[in-house]
Amino acid sequence: MAANPPKPPVSDIAAGLLSIKIDGMQDLPISGLKMVKSGEQTVFISSNSRFAFYGGKLMDIWTQQEIKELADIDKIANRIDLSRMKLKADDLGAVTVGHGKGQVLVFIDPRCPYCGKVMKDLQALQDQYTFKLVMVPILGPESQNIVVQLACQLGASDSKVKDSVRDRLLKQDYTGLPSEPPVQCNKEPLQKAVVTAKLFDLKGVPFLIAPDGRTHSGAPEVLADWLAEKPKPSPSLATTPDTNAQNTNATEKKP
Repeated sequence: MAANPPKPPVSDIAAGLLSIKIDGMQDLPISGLKMVKSGEQTVFISSNSRFAFYGGKLMDIWTQQEIKELADIDKIANRIDLSRMKLKADDLGAVTVGHGKGQVLVFIDPRCPYCGKVMKDLQALQDQYTFKLVMVPILGPESQNIVVQLACQLGASDSKVKDSVRDRLLKQDYTGLPSEPPVQCNKEPLQKAVVTAKLFDLKGVPFLIAPDGRTHSGAPEVLADWLAEKPKPSPSLATTPDTNAQNTNATEKKP
């Protein structure tokens, strides 16, 4: 009897949960939960396969770190640690802009206007950061053609061709690109980019990952301030309205 004590009624468990003192609460970036049964073991996994709850532990599968405290939500769960995931931006067909120490990963659609704002702002920060622009076609067939054409050009060994791709992206000038897909093209980096975007559960572009793993969906009001993690000014002290609140991010269209 001592080894198998009787379980308390459900009503007692609920009453106990309602009576506990809550010292803090944090939202987890989990959009859904799946129950996985493997033999006698039951595991709960988030819909993006990032978080798993088993054996009384909550684990970040991507980084193999346990989440124990509320502070871990911001330090681990709300960040994407590319180094722990062993994810290299260049494997995703990234276009490099800048030569600074900190690396910033930016998912963009070539036709997205808010991506254009980010690409304009980052040009003044090239000495401080190295920006890796990863193209994902989420704005329909026209974007898909542009991404495929530019991704195929990136596979060329000629550095001038790669420079041309970078210039086209920064200026969002895609005039003269063929409408027919290239006959020969290594699409593996592009395929990896699309899979990674789905893994990160991108709801829109631009999507940024700072050197410290912080993420931002949409164009930051002031890119340099967000990268430096400067706090936003108090609304009562602001001299102009927050125009960024009016921005609507490009949303993904289902294939």
